[in-house]
Order: sequence, then structure tokens, then C-alpha cells
Amino acid sequence: MGKSIVRSLGAFVGFGLLLAACSGAQTPVGGSGGGGAMDGNGGNGGNSGSVGSGGSPSGCVPGAKRCDGSSVKVCDDVGAQEIIAQTCLPSQSCVLGSCVTTCVPNTEFCQDGGVWKCDSSGLSTRDQQCAASLFCRVDGDKASCSSQACTANQPVCDGDVATTCKSDSSGPAAGGVDCSDSKQACYGGQCLEVACKSGTKVCEHGDVYLCTHNGTEISLLTECGPSEVCDAEMGSCRAKVCDPGKVSCDGTRVQTCNAFGSAWLPGSLECAADGKICVNGSCKKQICAANRSYCQDGSVYNCDSSGSASTLSQTCNPQTQHCYAYGSFATCQANECHAGDKLCDGNVIKVCNADGSIPASGTSCTDTQYCENAECKPRPCTLGTYYCKSSDVYYCDFSGPSLSQDCVGDTACKVLGTSGATCAPLACSPSSSACLGNQIGTCASDGLSLSQVTSDCTATASICTADLKCAKSTSDTFGVAEATEPIYASSLVGDVIDVDSARKLTELSAQLVFVGSRELRWIIYEVVGQTFVPKVDKIVSALNGSTGFIGSGPLNFQLAAGKRYLFGVVISGGDAIDYIDSVPFPGKVSFGTLMGRVITFYPSTFDVFSIDSNYVSQMKVTTEPI
Repeated sequence: MGKSIVRSLGAFVGFGLLLAACSGAQTPVGGSGGGGAMDGNGGNGGNSGSVGSGGSPSGCVPGAKRCDGSSVKVCDDVGAQEIIAQTCLPSQSCVLGSCVTTCVPNTEFCQDGGVWKCDSSGLSTRDQQCAASLFCRVDGDKASCSSQACTANQPVCDGDVATTCKSDSSGPAAGGVDCSDSKQACYGGQCLEVACKSGTKVCEHGDVYLCTHNGTEISLLTECGPSEVCDAEMGSCRAKVCDPGKVSCDGTRVQTCNAFGSAWLPGSLECAADGKICVNGSCKKQICAANRSYCQDGSVYNCDSSGSASTLSQTCNPQTQHCYAYGSFATCQANECHAGDKLCDGNVIKVCNADGSIPASGTSCTDTQYCENAECKPRPCTLGTYYCKSSDVYYCDFSGPSLSQDCVGDTACKVLGTSGATCAPLACSPSSSACLGNQIGTCASDGLSLSQVTSDCTATASICTADLKCAKSTSDTFGVAEATEPIYASSLVGDVIDVDSARKLTELSAQLVFVGSRELRWIIYEVVGQTFVPKVDKIVSALNGSTGFIGSGPLNFQLAAGKRYLFGVVISGGDAIDYIDSVPFPGKVSFGTLMGRVITFYPSTFDVFSIDSNYVSQMKVTTEPI
């Protein structure tokens, strides 16, 4: 009958007995030989669907039944969850949501005066009903209706009494040996050792076996699959979820696998109750952050994935290194200072740590001071401004003055407004004749002032011209028409001037070439800090194709001495051609120094570092006295 094992009493030991109780209706289909029915999956019924539908632990069909091992589960009235409605007896199996008595597959047995057959799945059916004058008798795995209750004079059992068959084969002879006196059971007319409780299911070789022959033998009932284990308490094959007896972690709890590997045992040890963590099935103290490196005793350690153990990763040289940690990473880092030394860290005085690292805190200098050589000193400048110092440009920050631009050649630091300064060409060549502040005289050695005034134009309400004369109005031309360059629509192009003589600007013009109608936006920018800020914005519209200097029309804007300006034009409605000049720029501007050119898309923000000192656009600027 396929895979089967029949064990005598002496050979069978150590089987656990199924002790669960059964409640509710049962389906009796077996008799004295342990008849009954099993499901089509080999007897455990654990994979059977609900009766009439496919049930599931969640979202089930109200009223539907299914098997879970030896338990019958029923879906509640609203289809929200399943509850255990019945637990099958040890002699039963759960089949299609019902408890049925189990029989030995491929055997025949006697029940209710008839012959019953147990098929390969353990399901029994009545095969023959014996006539009133006949007996149902079992010989091995076969049963039949016979005129003889037993074979004359052969050993037979009368309950638990071992005796012989009467000579007329009508039944057991009186007398014999009561096997129960020796705690044995009778089978085949002999007293044999009891191996199990008849009709119960036990595990052997990982499969489910049925205890038969009055508890003296076992037969294969269900062969468990590769991913299943035999659960003796449930009496069925169940999915393997763990290794028997293995301890593991469920979060911070220690859990233990049952003896069969079919489930984790209820109840667990909560490690968190003692401030510990669960690691490989035991409670351990957490000593570090999992999967991170950290500093300990001046060296780098790596924490393992559980946080319960660490290993030395790097040994820092105490003479030249210290352990430095940031975020989840630590490493040996070169010493930043000498232990005990005072130093400046930004605008804070700090004392070097013993490990050569800079501490996080210290003594801060005030807003009017800066830290230098581990001392707070008065700040000689306004915080956040650029200024001139020793002909160069410095920036004033929390750490004090810092060099921003090194003015070289024929340049010097020039103050721009109240918070700006930059390297700029000298206003005049030392010892040469020049116009500064609308006064004509001799340029001093610093190239920024007059050592001698020969003519003061302000005395006659005049301004000085490029040819060093006093006049009521003058026009300065920037550069010559040396080359051309295309200017794309919506581009800003203009020239930058450092003003030395205060004036009123009355008109701007630029030499441009374009075809068709254009809109010209004339803008005058002033440097505030380091950024160009618009001060004048005038639009001249509906200009037709033109060549030559195109003017802005009347303007009225005061140019202040000591400030930097950009005179620009934005071309809209199409492209144009601009005339440009490269260094050296010919001639002298009467009211200041020509710094270079700016070209950028409009609108945009730009600063003094956007100036191209190699080129200027050819423009004219008309000025008069203020």
C-alpha cells in the first residue's frame, strides 16, 4: 500500500499523544478498525479552502469554513475575521471544514456488521453489508463476510483477552490471558506492548502516522511535503516556519520554536524590560549604535549590526592624530592644534583639547572685535564691508580684515560708496596735468589727487573738459569704432565709469546699427556695496532702422564724485550691431576713469566682478555743472 510502516510494540517508543478535545458535530465514517475520511491533500486539511468558497484569514466569506491543521475555522458574520469553531479529536482529521474519523489508507475494516474500505486518501465507504447469519471478519488488510467468526483453534482476541477461536469457528473460546493485567494490548491473539493510543496520530520520519491494531502498530497516514513538518499536537502536516527548539528574536523579544518546527511557542522574554536588546535569541546589553563607527579610548571602533559588540578599526597615533566622529562615521584625523594651546577659531578663542582637536566652544569676541593670535582685538573696520588698506582691497568679516584684491600695476584701491571698494586704474598719471573734482592742476604722486591746482572751474560754475579747459557743457566719447559685435535682443550693454568730478548727466548715446523698429531702454546703474543698482530707466520706442549715435533724449541725473556708474542700453524687438574698442582706450574722460564694459541679458543682477576691463562700447556722455 505505498509507503507504510507497521511497528510492533517492542519497536515503537517515544510517540507523543494527541490530547485535544473535540466539540460540535462530527462525521462518523469509521468503525472498530479506525475508519473515516480524509481530505484530498493527504489528510491534514490545512490547505483546504472554505466550504463553497475560498476563505482567507482576512476578508473572508461570512459563514465559510476551512481547515487549519486539526482546527476548523469559521468566518464571522461580517467577513472580518476567522475564529476556531472546533478542534478535531486525536482519532479525527479536519477535511473540508469538518472533523472526520481517520482510517488507514488502502485497508478494509469491519463496522456495523458490514465491510468498509478505506481509500488511498483515508476516506472510507461501505462496501458490503453482511447478512444476519454471517460475520464480518478481518484477515490482515482485508475484510469479508464469512460464515465463520474466526479460524478454528487459531489465536484470536476477545477484547483485551488473548485466547483461541472455538473449534466450531463461532467465536473466541472462554478463558485466556487478560493482556491489560500486564499493561499490554491484545492483537492477533497475542499480548503485545502498547506503542500508542489506538486511533490517534503520531509523527515518524517527519510524516503523519495512524496508531492501529489496538495501539500496537502504526501505519503511514499522510506524507508531508518538503516545506512541511509533522505536528504531533495537531496530528497533521503543517508549513515549516522554524527549526525545532531554535531561539530567535521578534523585535526586542526572545521566542522559541516548538518541538515540531510548525510555530513559535506562545510567551516570550521581553529584553527591553531590562533595557537590553534581543540578539540571536538572547538578551544582550546594547553598547553602541548598530552599523556605525565611533571613538573610544582615542581610537576608531566599528559597531556590529546588532549594536551588542564592536571591533577595533583604526588605532590613532596619539602624538599626531585624534579620533574624530561626525554623523555615523569616525576616523583618525591629524591633530588640528597642540594640546593646551590657545587659538582663534573664527571669532572665538579656544583652548586645544588634550587629543589635539579643536573644542566645540570657547570665548567669543564681541561684534566690535575680532580674534587674532588668541586675543580679542578692536575691529578696525565695519563688518561686512570692503575698504581700502595700503592701496589694496580688504574685506571686513568676523575674523577681522582679510585681503580681497591685491591692486597691482597702475591701479589702486578705490572706495565705492559706503560699503564697497575695488582695484581701479589711477585717476591720473603722477606729475601730469589732470582734471579732478572739476579742478585743473598737477597729478600728485598717489595718482588720486592734485598736488597743485592751476584752474578751479567750480569758481565760474563750470566743469573741466577732456582737453583741460573750463566749460558750461561737454561731451565725452568712450573708445573708438575699432570693431563690431552683434548684440542679441533683450541684452544690456554699457560702459562703467569711476566718477572723479561731480556732474549733471544730460544725455546718453551709443553707436548702433539695426534694421527695423527697436525699443531702447536707457538705464544708469550705481554701485551699492558691490552690486549695480538701477537709478535711471528711460524707454525710447518706435525707432526705425538707424546707423550712428542714437541718443536717449534729455536726462537729468547727478553723478557724485567717488562713485561708480554703469551707462547702459537694453535693445528689444530684435538684434543690433554694437561698435567696440579694446585696450588701451584712447583719450581721457573729463569726469572720471573708464573701467570697462558690461554685457548681459536683461533683466539680471550683476556686480563689480562682471566688468570686462578689456573692452568698451563706443558711447557719448553729455554733462554740465550741477
